Amino acid sequence: MGRKIDDLFGSMRMVLPEHKAEIQRMNAERDLVERVIDEIDFDENCFRIYDSTQYDYAITVKWFREVSRGLGVYETAWGVVKEIDADKRRFRLVSDWESVWIRVEDVVSVTK
Repeated sequence: MGRKIDDLFGSMRMVLPEHKAEIQRMNAERDLVERVIDEIDFDENCFRIYDSTQYDYAITVKWFREVSRGLGVYETAWGVVKEIDADKRRFRLVSDWESVWIRVEDVVSVTK
């Protein structure tokens, strides 16, 4: 009897679609992280981004992508910066297989 109380969903024979969707949403939100961007390294990251444009060398960029309510995931991409859009404060990172626009405010780290 004690086992059924500990395992609430194990004792159920059927789960409603609404309950299943809510459980999946809660599990997805559990894996999300808060936005942590180091302001001290911001100048160095901007310098490396600009250098990639000027000298045409590849960099690895890690940035934060918000999913819901201030929580999100960190994404990483590799490539050469081909274009900087100063008005929208973003840059375009181009690799062999994709091109992605990244906002400067979301950049966490840039490595050569």
